[in-house]
Order: sequence, then structure tokens, then C-alpha cells
Amino acid sequence: MSFRLNNLQFSFPAVILWALLVSSLPLRAADRLTLTLGDLGGEGWQVSGLALQVDLQPSQDRYILSAEEIRHPALPGPLRMFRFDCRAGKIAGRQISCREGLLDLTLNGQKMAGIKSRIDWKIDSQVIDIQLDDIPLSNGKLAALINIERQQWLLSLKGNGLDIQRLGTLHAALAESVERFSLSGRLGLSATLRGVGAQLLQGSSRLDFRDVGFADASGSYIGQGLAGQWQGEAVLSKGQWAGTQRLALNAGELLAPQLYLSPSAHPLSLETAYRYRADRSLISLEQFRFRQPERLNFSGAAEISLLQEPQLISLNLTSEPADLAGLFRDNILPVLANPQLEDMELAGRFALDISHRADDSRIRIDLQDVYIEQGMRQRGDGQGQFALYDLDGEINWSSKRARESRLSWQGGHLFGGITLGATDVALNLSGDRVSLVNQANIPVLDGELRAEKFELERGEAGPMVRFQGYLTPISMAAISSAVGWPPLAGQLSGMIPGLAYEQGVIAVDGVALVKIFDGEIVIRDLQLDDLFGALPALSADLELKDIDLETLTRTFSFGKITGKLAGRVTDLRLEEWAPVSFDAAFATPAGDKSRRRISQQAVDNISNLGGSGVSGAISRSFLRIFKEFGYDRLGISCRLERGVCHMGGIEAAERGYYLVKGGGIPRIDIMGFNRETDWQVLVSKLKQIASGESPVIQ
Repeated sequence: MSFRLNNLQFSFPAVILWALLVSSLPLRAADRLTLTLGDLGGEGWQVSGLALQVDLQPSQDRYILSAEEIRHPALPGPLRMFRFDCRAGKIAGRQISCREGLLDLTLNGQKMAGIKSRIDWKIDSQVIDIQLDDIPLSNGKLAALINIERQQWLLSLKGNGLDIQRLGTLHAALAESVERFSLSGRLGLSATLRGVGAQLLQGSSRLDFRDVGFADASGSYIGQGLAGQWQGEAVLSKGQWAGTQRLALNAGELLAPQLYLSPSAHPLSLETAYRYRADRSLISLEQFRFRQPERLNFSGAAEISLLQEPQLISLNLTSEPADLAGLFRDNILPVLANPQLEDMELAGRFALDISHRADDSRIRIDLQDVYIEQGMRQRGDGQGQFALYDLDGEINWSSKRARESRLSWQGGHLFGGITLGATDVALNLSGDRVSLVNQANIPVLDGELRAEKFELERGEAGPMVRFQGYLTPISMAAISSAVGWPPLAGQLSGMIPGLAYEQGVIAVDGVALVKIFDGEIVIRDLQLDDLFGALPALSADLELKDIDLETLTRTFSFGKITGKLAGRVTDLRLEEWAPVSFDAAFATPAGDKSRRRISQQAVDNISNLGGSGVSGAISRSFLRIFKEFGYDRLGISCRLERGVCHMGGIEAAERGYYLVKGGGIPRIDIMGFNRETDWQVLVSKLKQIASGESPVIQ
């Protein structure tokens, strides 16, 4: 017996009721009924090429339901080549059931065959229950429970061992995500979906994943070996979706441009409660919480617009006090390609408070007992090039209007031994600019650096700094002790009319003045490159005025010389604080009215520097009865090039040059004969003189 219907619109219950009425006609056992129903459809669903074949048996019924295509909102895509073969079922009264069936179908080009199936179909209540087991999906297995009651439906899924890469074959959106982020790994799935007709009303799901990896096209965001769990739920109410979700990671690594996370070492979780308004394409994160014990915990709320590209509309974020040392070492430092920061140590605690709106953004950072030290490995002596201790304060930044920030520290140092005292600083931070509110006094050794102006601004090529201030007198004895020099006498002070930092270069605007050895050193065109880096370099021009020779020579155990000294150093360049080139000349200034005397020890030392070879000659002659000698002028010059000092004196002589030209009685002249001297040899002689030893002449 065979019937055929085509292109009719029915509800599922009406179709089944009609089929049962036909199948209830008087039929003999082993008779076959075939219904060709054609294309059927209703609200939210559509079936093409539907056919039903029934074989009536004495103990059980067998029937085959087939369709060319089935579409339903509970399905991830259209089912094609659908064939349900019930081998042990029952068609009786107002119910169809099947306790043993096999299902074949094709989903998005992926063929699935031999799916174990069970069905229970009650016509009066219009309830359909379907159970599918061992569905082959993405190299794993999936089980599904489907319940349909009139227009309402429920879908439950459970899957294990699903290959993420192959999930892209199920849906175009999944395929795009898998390809775009190079997704890989394995999933376990548990999900429940509820709806009416074509409308999804509620959903909940859980994913257990392992060995997950991903990377975006630019390589900025990378994950590998990730394992954990994601679960969430959502409900549609009054046109808005509301739900929660929780992500927990306990293994693997995550890399982003600003942060590195290692869930293997420190498991983390992210929880959110959200609402989605489709009419405004707006996601409201009513609450989110990030937890990574022993590292960083924060919570807040946000709004994100999805009209075109995702855009942050508002954000409120507050963190709990966090350990700065671990966060910097484990989470921030790995993504910073900066050797200076790699040689930095941080300790202490900090807390964040962030507020963002369309018209203004604000950030507050609270610092407590912070310790900063940079350059320890470079120096190799256990002390960094820069350090601050017991740093406390509150940093307030605003994108629009400046808000005052205050910082204070109890101590610190520069280059190991130059100590910095307790300081309190007030700053304004807004936009890309930081400026000093009022003068800050920073104790340096036994003096002070008084900062009158400080500005930091971000430019296209990096940060730019402007500074103006002056240095109150610092004893040279304190400086020499701090940097390991021989004991020096006098004081160091100076004006810094303007200092600028840009693209890693520090330059002093105008002329800087340093007072030392009762005279002055004028510094022009001072420039510092990579100050705290691996290869710091300095270049400048210097002019010496009225340096007191008695103070200078007493400081370096050179032997007593009285009088004044003037001179200049042009094209000076230091690399790693050692001279590599300069052109220098020092001499008695014209018009010097001071008393000019020189001791025997000074005569010997100057002779050795000039290579005259007369060391100790005075002590072996009648001149030994004189402790000091008068002189008219003295001076020396050196042009350093490629490790060689090209030497000269105050004027040329018949066979060399004058280093000291005598005057008065007794008179003594000191001549120099070496025109070229190895710079390291000359430095060695100066060190021997400074330590009070007699230089070795070779």
C-alpha cells in the first residue's frame, strides 16, 4: 500500500497523526506501508523529501524514516541524507517508539553513519523524545537527547575527545575562528539548549579542554598547552540576553603584547555576569572577577559596543594589593624587549583603580614599600646603577584634567655609592605628560639636587624629558669615597639650566656650571647616551677657569704646586666612563697674580709625565737644599686618538716642549720630549702619582 503527498505545510503532530490513522487500517502481519510525504514545514522547521516506510511484524514493528534535508533551530546546521532505521519499535494506538535504531546523516559535508538511536513519540501530548549515542564527531564521540513538546524543544549534548580543528567542519563561523586563530586541542562538551520554534531562549554549557593552542595572524597573542574548564549559561528575557560564564586555566602558557601568564605555575580564573542588548549591539559586563592567587586579583564592570569593531565604552576596575616582585618577574618582564628592564629588580606592593568613560579616563596606582634597583648585573659588585628604597605614594593619571600625585622615598643611590636621601615629590599626570608641581629637593650625599622644573612627555619616537635645577655644594671627599676615587678636597656644585632626554640621549641645554677646586668648570654641549645601559657614552666640551693648583695637587698627592690653572677639553668622548678621544690643553692663565711655586715632588712627577727622564735629579744635585721653586708658567696638552696621547706643553723648545718655564731664583725649567705616549701607560703613571708612588719609567 503506498501514498504520496507533496509540498504541504503541516505541524509534526498533524503529520504523525495522519500517518497513524492510515497505518491503523486493517493490515495483515508482514504487510508494508509506504508514505511519501514530500516537503513539510512549520514555524522554525522544514523537512524536504520526507518518506516513511512501515513493516508490521507480529512481535515488533520496523520502520524507516528518511529525508533529503531537515532544518531546525536546535541543529548546528541542516541535516542531509537523513535515514532513521528502527529495527525494534512499536506503532500502536497514539504512540510511536523505537528502542533500537540506527541513524545515518550528513552534517555540513561530514557523513555520520550507524548512530545508535532511540525514540518515543506521543501523539496526544505532542511530546517527542529522541536519544542518540556514539555520534562520530571531530574524531570523538557525541551523545544527544532531544525533547520536543509542541513548539517547545530541549537539546542536551555530551561529547568527549573532540578535535577542535575538525569542529570547523560543522559551521562556517566555527571554521572561520579555527582558521583565523590556528586553534588546536581536544574538548569534552556538555550543553543544554531550550527554545520555542526558531527562537533559542536558554542555554548552558561546559567545556573541558586540554592541549589547546592558538595564535593570531600577527603572533601577538599565543597560547599553548592550555588545559582547564569553561562553563556558562544564558537566558533570553524581554529582548535581552543575560548570563554568566567562568573560565579556569590550570596548565599551559599565554602570551600577549603586555602580559605573559603561566597557568601551570599559577592557575587562574575569570568570571563574568553579563547582559547583551541586540537592539544596541551592546554587551554589559555587570561584574567580572579575575583571580590568580599570589599574583593578581581584580574585579569590575564594563560596557563594550559591537556595532562595528569591538569598542570599550566604559570600564571600572579595582585590584587587590598585589606583590610587585612576582608580577614583574613572571608576568611583565618576559614580554619586554628591553635589556635595561631585564636588569631591574622590583619589590613591594601596589593596587590599581581604573575608570574609563568616553569623555575621560583615570588611573590610580597605590604604592607601598616599593623597592627599585636597576643595573646590578652590569656593575657586578652587588649594587645597581640606580635604586630607590621604601617608595610610597599615590599616582593619579587623567586623560583630560591633571590630578596631583605624591611620591616619597626614604633612600636610594646612583652608580652604587652616590646616596640619595629621603624625598617627597608632587607631580601632575595628564594625557601623555608628567610635570613637577613645585620644587623638589633630593638629598645627594651631603648636598642636594634641587629640581625646579621637570617635564616628561611621550613623543612619536619615545619619551622626552625636560629638567632644570641646580646642585648645592657636595664635598669632593664624599664624592671620591662614593665612587672609589682617591680622597679629593673642595666642593662640587653647579647649575643645570636645562636638561633634555629624547630617543635615549640626555643633552644639557646651554651651559652647565660646576664649582670645584675653588674654581669653575663650564660644560657645553653635554650629551649622554644609554646612561643606564650596557654601553653608556658621554660627549662634551669643557672649560676650566681659575682652578686652584694647591687644592688640586694636595688632593692627588701630586706634590705641592701653587697658582692658578685654566684650560679646555674639546671633543671629549667617554665610553663606559673611560676616555676614548679628546683634545685637551691646560696652562697658567694669562694675568695670574697669585704666588706660583712648585715642590721637588711635583717637579719629579711632571718630568715623568713628559718623559724627560730626570726623576730624582734634583735630590742628587745642589738644588736639593731648595724645597720649592718659583715658576713663570706651566702647562700640558694631550690629543687622544686611537689609544695614543699626542703630547705638548706651553711652548716649543729646541728639542722638545716646555712643561714648566722657570721664574725667579732658584729657576728650574722642565722639558718634555715624548711627543706620543700610550694612553694606558700615561693613566698608569697618573694612578701611581695619585697613590703617592713613584712612577716606573720604561
